Amino acid sequence: MVELESQEAVTVASTADIAVDVSLRLLAAATSLAAAVVVAANHQQRWGIRVDFTLFQVWIGFVAVNLVCTVYAAATAAAAARKAMGRWWLHHADAVVVNLEAAATAGAGAIGSIAMWGNEASGWYAVCRLYRRYCNAGAAALALSLAAVLLLGVACARSRYPKMPPTT
Repeated sequence: MVELESQEAVTVASTADIAVDVSLRLLAAATSLAAAVVVAANHQQRWGIRVDFTLFQVWIGFVAVNLVCTVYAAATAAAAARKAMGRWWLHHADAVVVNLEAAATAGAGAIGSIAMWGNEASGWYAVCRLYRRYCNAGAAALALSLAAVLLLGVACARSRYPKMPPTT
């Protein structure tokens, strides 16, 4: 039998492929949830001034996006475990979620940078000199969120060219 150029050979996903996809998504869910919890629980009080994530809109958005990414990653891990790989919507949804997570991380990182080093031209003082513990927890949350971006990015790349689940 002669194969036409337009016909592609279908590769079947092994159990290991499905396990890798589920693991990536569950790790992304865990790191994203950890980032949200670290920021939400982070506060410090000094000289009667309490600093927490609700003072900055970017941190509120950061927590919200990380919680959305947690739910999405856990839900798609469950879908991948049920061998729903190769669905047309999965890669597009993955790309949206990766970009949301990256945007939230970048926005929070920009504010964290100003908090860490200040901006003399704007007259913004480096508040991390006063609230070191608060800033250290924020940096840890940014690292966790970056890990979630990378894990979701790999899952997104794998969903672009999926192997089809085995037919049983």
